[in-house]
Amino acid sequence: MMQAKIATLVTIITLIFAITTGSLGLAWGDSDKDYCYDQVGDGHFCFDTKEKCKHEQKHDEIAESHCYNKDRN
Repeated sequence: MMQAKIATLVTIITLIFAITTGSLGLAWGDSDKDYCYDQVGDGHFCFDTKEKCKHEQKHDEIAESHCYNKDRN
């Protein structure tokens, strides 16, 4: 009986964690951030305005591209 309650609790906690993580991923993802620049390696950073992108890119010592609109490339 106790094992069934623990299994149910673990299942509920796992579902809550999965739903929360998925929601946060969508909220913090690059979906609204259209202006990006590339960094040495595979890194890239995206911003919601071109001005923010240019500012960060200018101060990034390992930036390897100018800001671009990811939807147009």
